[in-house]
Amino acid sequence: MRKVRLHRRSWLAGSVGAITIVGTAMTLAAFGAGASASTMAPSHAVTHVRPHALAQRTGATTATTSHPVTAVTQEFGTNTTPFCPTGSGNLPCNGASGDYGTIDRVPSGFSNGGSGNYAPSTKALTGSWMALVSGTTDENQGVGCPGTGTEQCSGPYALFGTGASQGVENVFPAKGFTVTDDLYLSPSTVGTGTATSSLVDDDVELNNNTGGYGIDNIITACPVAGPAFAISFGNGSPGSCAGTSMITTDGWYRFVFEFANVGGNADLTMSVRSESHPDVAIATSGQLPVGGTATPVSNWGGPGYFWLPTENISGLPLANFALQLGPDAAGHTP
Repeated sequence: MRKVRLHRRSWLAGSVGAITIVGTAMTLAAFGAGASASTMAPSHAVTHVRPHALAQRTGATTATTSHPVTAVTQEFGTNTTPFCPTGSGNLPCNGASGDYGTIDRVPSGFSNGGSGNYAPSTKALTGSWMALVSGTTDENQGVGCPGTGTEQCSGPYALFGTGASQGVENVFPAKGFTVTDDLYLSPSTVGTGTATSSLVDDDVELNNNTGGYGIDNIITACPVAGPAFAISFGNGSPGSCAGTSMITTDGWYRFVFEFANVGGNADLTMSVRSESHPDVAIATSGQLPVGGTATPVSNWGGPGYFWLPTENISGLPLANFALQLGPDAAGHTP
């Protein structure tokens, strides 16, 4: 098993677009269809290359070829598919300078040992395995990610779909779909640095109807005094630390993105739920039009990528990665 690697990021914007790292995330309502992840770039802003499919880089995406949304279930029992697929045209998830952060399968009870020893000896959500995602290299493992005003760490990504449809699903399902992932949030071990130095953004991008980039949809967990994680919702990274819904107990938490067809328009409800009581939302964006303005589902496709664009926590446990066809407010149950 590989050692979890942590590193300082150094990214250049690519031809397929970039997320601008800013001090304040925009609200959902501030973005129209197809908007970039940020419209503002203050001094010292850093841009991260968005994950993309090879077809997007070559310009092969088109609305005339149908790429329907397909279901995914990944508990990391045997592999890490569909994270960091080979042949996608993206840089590798090897933790090297300029590349994406790492993802490793680790056994239940793995002792992290990263910066601040975040969430040591975490028990897997289900079964005997889970994933651990990181953003910096070995030489910085004890240092962690730099904070606001400098480079930010960025974790690994996953592309939805397989074969020719990988990353370019362009048909919004008639009944919508739901993406779920679980992160282990540990307020007790998050460390004593500034809030943004330990922030994590959880991003599900929605394609447009050609299979090209549409919009980032982001749930942010930001450590604040308490200790606690403040939850907020938006379209930019790093997200806001001004959320009023607080998580104060260590444990596994579901991040749920429920995309729905409401009267012919595409709506989205984002929520965070404790695995101990997944039927109750700790925090929710409420049901809002995708991009903030009512837009027909025909303008949208399926999800392109899942990504942790700002992951300033060393060795963050990840589990229960899934895409379900149809809306499910509580998300996938592992």
